[in-house]
Amino acid sequence: MNRTIPLIVVASLSSSFADEVAARLRREGNVVYVTHSAKGCLRVATSVMPDVVLIDPGLTPRLERLLRAHPSSAAALIMPLTKDSVPHITASVLHAA
Repeated sequence: MNRTIPLIVVASLSSSFADEVAARLRREGNVVYVTHSAKGCLRVATSVMPDVVLIDPGLTPRLERLLRAHPSSAAALIMPLTKDSVPHITASVLHAA
């Protein structure tokens, strides 16, 4: 998306985990939206044109396909959001911006 500040959507069924990841990303200067459902993720991502969407694998498996099909979120980097992926998120986000 070529924004100066990356815009990230964090979608997780676990509100505490999503908030923890969002706080870390915000401390690094990112703009972060948090949602706790597939519908919420789709609504937010298609309205804000994110650079990155981090998705809890527990959300609907169709979510990535729906995001790719919408013009506002089709170009976003979509990554799984798991405890193991968190250390790698920062580098990926900086590369995507």
